[in-house]
Amino acid sequence: MSVRPQISLVAALTLLVAAQAAAQSEAVLFADDFDGGNSGQNWTVRSYGTDYVADFAFDYSTRGIPSAPHSIGGSTIGLRMLANANDSTAATDAVSAYPLATNFTGDYSLKFDMWINYSGGAGGGTGSTQFSTAGVNHSGTRVVWPLNAASDGLWNAVTGEGGAADDYCAYSGPTLLSVTAGGYAGSSRNHTGGYNFYQNLFPAPPFETVGAPGKQWVQVEIRVRGGSTEWRLNDRLITIRVDTSATFGNIMLGQADTYSSIAVPSQDTFVIYDNVRVVTHDCNGNDVSDAQDIAAGTSLDCNATGVPDECETIAAGDFDGDGDVDGADLLSFNVCMDGPGLTPTLPNPSCAGAYLAAHDFTCDGFVDLADVACLQLHSTPGPFAARSASAPRAARFMAEVASLTLTNRETRITQEVLGGNVPGFLRTFVPITVTATIGGTPTTATYYVAPDYVCIGHNDDFVRVPMTPLIAQPIADALGCLLPTRKMVNDIWVAATVKLAPAPISPTYVDIMLATTHYRHNDMVEAQRQGYALGPLIAGIKKDVVITPQLLTHTNSVAIYGWHYQNGTPIQPLYLGHEKSYVDYSHGIRLVRNQMLVNGQVMSVAAVLADPSLCVLLSDEGVVTQPHY
Repeated sequence: MSVRPQISLVAALTLLVAAQAAAQSEAVLFADDFDGGNSGQNWTVRSYGTDYVADFAFDYSTRGIPSAPHSIGGSTIGLRMLANANDSTAATDAVSAYPLATNFTGDYSLKFDMWINYSGGAGGGTGSTQFSTAGVNHSGTRVVWPLNAASDGLWNAVTGEGGAADDYCAYSGPTLLSVTAGGYAGSSRNHTGGYNFYQNLFPAPPFETVGAPGKQWVQVEIRVRGGSTEWRLNDRLITIRVDTSATFGNIMLGQADTYSSIAVPSQDTFVIYDNVRVVTHDCNGNDVSDAQDIAAGTSLDCNATGVPDECETIAAGDFDGDGDVDGADLLSFNVCMDGPGLTPTLPNPSCAGAYLAAHDFTCDGFVDLADVACLQLHSTPGPFAARSASAPRAARFMAEVASLTLTNRETRITQEVLGGNVPGFLRTFVPITVTATIGGTPTTATYYVAPDYVCIGHNDDFVRVPMTPLIAQPIADALGCLLPTRKMVNDIWVAATVKLAPAPISPTYVDIMLATTHYRHNDMVEAQRQGYALGPLIAGIKKDVVITPQLLTHTNSVAIYGWHYQNGTPIQPLYLGHEKSYVDYSHGIRLVRNQMLVNGQVMSVAAVLADPSLCVLLSDEGVVTQPHY
């Protein structure tokens, strides 16, 4: 059971402001709600044969279908598509539609409302199985469907009633993404696939065929970002894949009948598309994409992050805008450091103010060696290496590891974390102060913990990465850190500024060890976190992988504990029943610096845990002589 946090009036107002900001964070690059009745002249239609319908002004209320979720004023006009439905000849056919003179590049999302109708009742009737198709990065010159070897773009196909062996399909051109290659969150392409993933997403009721999206409005998104492409239905990740070919192309909507049969009645099997839109980032809410603002010179992007400068704070020293001050920021001195008495000479003179604001620590109007010395004082504390600007962000990383074995995935995680591919907010460790009376003497101790679980990516696109202790321990060792004890996890929860309610995922409905499930859980946590800043100590979102004296006798186990409810009770008591090669979405790695203060004196956490008297500061299980796996 998930317990919702109690939200104060101030917090509620904060969440409202955040929600309003989120609503303004997208610029619409293209939109068609079909309400004008003349959309047909604005689209190109391609077909395999001639037995199809593409009606761009169809009143779907005539078929008893309610207004789509994103329609305004109860409108019921949309695009209806049928394939192989106009005559008595049973044959395959397909139709694809493309908006005229429209192409997209960069990061964007295609979104629309979709209603898939089919003949018959639950499971469909005779000849009811067809595929509704949608995609991005198309040339616009081809009909795209599962049997066409000339299909192009990145596209998806889905049945309405689960009548195919493969009901959920992701394609790159004519190539079908295989389940064994990974990337399917449901571990299957069939609506009855393992773990009941699709059945949980589309239950009956309200859906007629359990596990299939037909005869209800479904919100569809195809998201292109950072070299990855995601397909989402009702905001649930269906597939994710790496494909750097998505650089420039059109969007596509279609319908295909790949079977030599005719639906009975034929006019009952169709798809309705409504409220089609292509959106991209618009951080300043001016209804123009960030990329367009920068390209037009409307917005400066002095630190070349792809984000207009008015949307971010170029804090002192943090010129690359990744939330930390490190060696990557030092490189910007090579551009603007001209020495004492000289104003920076820059490719864009308009950026001089931004360079001075970030790097003129001495406030003398110049950027010189004196400021380089000051940069050392502003460097972000923390054990991580500098993050490379070319390091993959979360979406790209998760697409890359979705198809990997656990061993290979953890190799990548190790490389990224130790290579510095962690967000800036994770780099400043937070003090936790505890007290105890030891031998009659009041004792105060302070240790330092990461504000969140280990993440990969950038402040703007990061993912928390569960991992086994087989790599968590070497990572901690390399960074001069340890993993927490049970008591430390409890103390962290008490001290946390942000306490979120646990958001479990049932293992009945999904493989909880898949990278796609880990990614989905991160989405769930981030949805909860909206309205709270990154950086403050957060708790309640994961179980911790912990150290315990019991590891001396459970040498092949992983110890997990925590995931506190809002009342402070942990979901997970201390448990060592899994082998240390096991990891699922709920596991988090919280790093603890190995240097701490005890009554003002520097000690190592390991030494305190091993001390028979001092160990009570950090352990409720007594002495921990082996604080590692």
